[in-house]
Amino acid sequence: MSTFSTFDITKKKPEKVYHAFVLGLLVGLQGRYEIKSNRESGLGRYDVMLIPKNPKDLGIVMEFKKIGDFETTDIETAFASVWKQIDNKRYAQELIDRGICRILYLAFVFKGKQVEIRHKES
Repeated sequence: MSTFSTFDITKKKPEKVYHAFVLGLLVGLQGRYEIKSNRESGLGRYDVMLIPKNPKDLGIVMEFKKIGDFETTDIETAFASVWKQIDNKRYAQELIDRGICRILYLAFVFKGKQVEIRHKES
C-alpha cells in the first residue's frame, strides 16, 4: 500500500508495473533458477517463468491479470480466467520438456493497487 502511487501505474498497461516489480524481486534467485519473461511456451506466452537448474526442484509459472476500473469482472471470475488461460495455452510445456515434474502456478489478479495472489501446484 505504501510502495506504489496510483500515478506510478499507467492506465494503458498497469500489469507491466507489477510485472517489473516481481522480476526485480526474483533477481536473487538467479543462482538456482533461470528467470524468463514474456516467452513462448506451449500455445501461448506466459508472463514469468522460473526454470530450476535442478529438474527435481519446483518450476514456477506466473500470470498477471488486470481488472479494469470499469469492468464488472469480479475476483473469482478473473482467477477462473487465469487458470483456464494457463491450462488452454499449456504454459508449463517448456518446464515439462525439461523434465520438471513439480510445477507451481501463481496467478496475480489486480485492480489498481489491490492485488490478490493464488496458487496451484501440479
